[in-house]
Amino acid sequence: MTQNQRYANLCQMARRRRQTGELSMIEAGAVLAGAALLGLLAVVGGHFVMDRIHAMQFKSEANMFHSGVLDATSTDTDFSNETLATLVQNHAFDEAGSRVSSSSGTVTGLFGGSVTADPGTIATADDSMVVTYPVPATVCSLSMAALSSTYTMVTVNGTTVFGPNTPFSSSTSAAACESAGTSATVGMYSTRN
Repeated sequence: MTQNQRYANLCQMARRRRQTGELSMIEAGAVLAGAALLGLLAVVGGHFVMDRIHAMQFKSEANMFHSGVLDATSTDTDFSNETLATLVQNHAFDEAGSRVSSSSGTVTGLFGGSVTADPGTIATADDSMVVTYPVPATVCSLSMAALSSTYTMVTVNGTTVFGPNTPFSSSTSAAACESAGTSATVGMYSTRN
């Protein structure tokens, strides 16, 4: 058998082997390495993606709560007579779906914890309704810029990060969001102005 015939036989055997769908050891190793790399990226990148998804969900719900509070109190002169229970009865928090208990007048946040609503003060007594919402610190940091364009005033862990006399600052909001550890309490002030 000549060298050309041996080469032709080897090529023919390789073609037959390829046509059966089998992988060589090197190819199988490459596939396993690729799968391991994808698995590693999913674990590492999972938190990054989930934080953004949770922030998007929170911002959406907070915006709907703002509209709901204003709609539920549209005939009131101020917010002095409003409570969480009356806002629940008036469907201000319908966006929360099954996390709203109309029988007890409570609302549970996306991340657990109780959402509260009380009359607040920006310029005069009872001129606003403050919805307080517990969130993870990362979601807080990712959401503050959007909330500052919706609400009249926003506080985080007691620190005003946006208001009539406080311009929004991402560094101030980031520090406020991290000030209580892994969770933050966001106070969102709704007014008619």
